[in-house]
Amino acid sequence: MMDVYTFVLAGFVSQATFALTLVLLAWSDRRTRGTVWLAAACILQLAAVASRSVLPPTSHLSESAGSCLLVLVFFFLYMGLRWFVLRRRLATRTGPIAVSVVMALILGIGFWNEGAALLGARAASIVLLAFTINMLLRPRIVLLRDAARAAAALLGAVVGLLSLQLLLGLPQFSDQYLRLAALDHDASMVCITLLGFSFVGMYVAETKRRLHEETRVDSLTGLRNRRAFEEAAEREVQFAAREGTPLTLLMMDLDHFKTLNDTWGHAFGDRALRAFGGVLLTVTGSSDSVARLGGEEFAILLPNRSARSALAMAERLRATVEGLHLSEGEELVRFTVSVGLSSLRRGELTLEAMLRRADRALYQAKRDGRNRVMLADTVSHPFPPARATVAELHPVPVASTATSAWREFAR
Repeated sequence: MMDVYTFVLAGFVSQATFALTLVLLAWSDRRTRGTVWLAAACILQLAAVASRSVLPPTSHLSESAGSCLLVLVFFFLYMGLRWFVLRRRLATRTGPIAVSVVMALILGIGFWNEGAALLGARAASIVLLAFTINMLLRPRIVLLRDAARAAAALLGAVVGLLSLQLLLGLPQFSDQYLRLAALDHDASMVCITLLGFSFVGMYVAETKRRLHEETRVDSLTGLRNRRAFEEAAEREVQFAAREGTPLTLLMMDLDHFKTLNDTWGHAFGDRALRAFGGVLLTVTGSSDSVARLGGEEFAILLPNRSARSALAMAERLRATVEGLHLSEGEELVRFTVSVGLSSLRRGELTLEAMLRRADRALYQAKRDGRNRVMLADTVSHPFPPARATVAELHPVPVASTATSAWREFAR
């Protein structure tokens, strides 16, 4: 049968293993900042165990330091899990200040009454855990919901354990606490080990979420790619059709983009695409779906936006792009954009018809001279049998020098 010292050693080794694992994960992946907080919480937990082992058992410093570290462990735990499920900074400094005050009080009380200091630390830890559990049950990141609920369940077990310790730590229950001390220690070790697993599980869930998002993001502009746009469009069309709310689509092409690449190089073309993507993000809202569909083709889906409102926004977008200049050596280069606009009609349940109308309006905007916004309802031409390229529709001669080519491009 395993004696108590062997069990304590096994628990310490498991805590050290999880702490080392989280430190390595935090060091190798700097983007997952929540892992840093969780690694710090594990390290502090080890420090709390070490403080009771290294310092004399009768030392006031040992009990006070252990009690303060207990509060700090759960505050770091809250901060780490907050990053995973909310992705928001603290709105005020009230929380950190309150934790600092509580720790100072515990440290002061510990020199006069060690038992009272430990009871205060446990009560403060229960309050911190209650805030943490409430946060985990309402995650902002939906893909982390299952991992957050599992962590909340484990923290609920820790709250129950701390509540029992708080109750049995009262003077009238001191005899019962001595009889349950060994069981209490074993339960604490099991909870801490399970929490370590939940921390690693949270990191794995975050990694899966990030991979899922990265497959739906255009690597050059940071906008949604075609796949993500189609998924968002399907949801928005169904919602608009069900609720009877307006939905408008903008299709956009950068004008003469091939000439831009041929004249100034593909690196400059990439800069133009990134700059245009930045403009799109500045003129749209958080509920709008902005995507690069491929090449120089972009799209914006505007929920709850009528055609008239979208037309004003599209004109503002066109004017902003027209006034944008990118430097290339001693030259200032500008480019323009053509926009086709269409709204969802009554009875339509899919994106296809609205997409065809917006594409037809974009085609007409290019035929009419480019650098303009065209509403689908004003287009009377039949849709072309196949989407022609810019070069096929309006051949642009490429001059032998960059200056003459740019004159043709900007005409």
